[in-house]
Amino acid sequence: MPRQDLDVHFAKIDALVSEINAIVPANGGYQSVQFRADLAGLLVVAIAATYETCVKEIMSTYATAQHVKFGGFTGRQYRKLNSKVKVSDLKSYCELFGPDICSTFRNRLKAKKKRILDSRGVNVEMSYEQILTWRHDFAHAWNRNTTIEEAAMTHRAGKIILYLFNEAFEQHWQADA
Repeated sequence: MPRQDLDVHFAKIDALVSEINAIVPANGGYQSVQFRADLAGLLVVAIAATYETCVKEIMSTYATAQHVKFGGFTGRQYRKLNSKVKVSDLKSYCELFGPDICSTFRNRLKAKKKRILDSRGVNVEMSYEQILTWRHDFAHAWNRNTTIEEAAMTHRAGKIILYLFNEAFEQHWQADA
């Protein structure tokens, strides 16, 4: 799928963060702090749901490009990922679509992870996984372990994983076409 399609999904998260900050500013007092903590939990749930949507759309777009029936099958097969979008899950999905896609994803992930870790001190894989952990903690136990600002910053690093996942499919979609 074109990268700009992913950016449309990610722009919704950015807009949500901006709206939250406009309506409930960080300096709003104790009651606001509690409410912002709840909103941070809801934000990570929305981010994780966006990640699930992106993974489904990436696989479905690739499959449809191969054959319309394969696209239909893939769409039905992955209709409900139920939070199965950890990096290990993404590697497994790549493997199902072919070893070339899997190899491309693994290699790009390794290289990008090292480059960003060396230049910025940020581990993009851990950032991506952290969003999923916060989502699980909030959705299942109402644990408020992050702030809106931290969630947004972690998402900015974590979304790189989905760009790489998409690039692996896109490279082979173009090669197979």
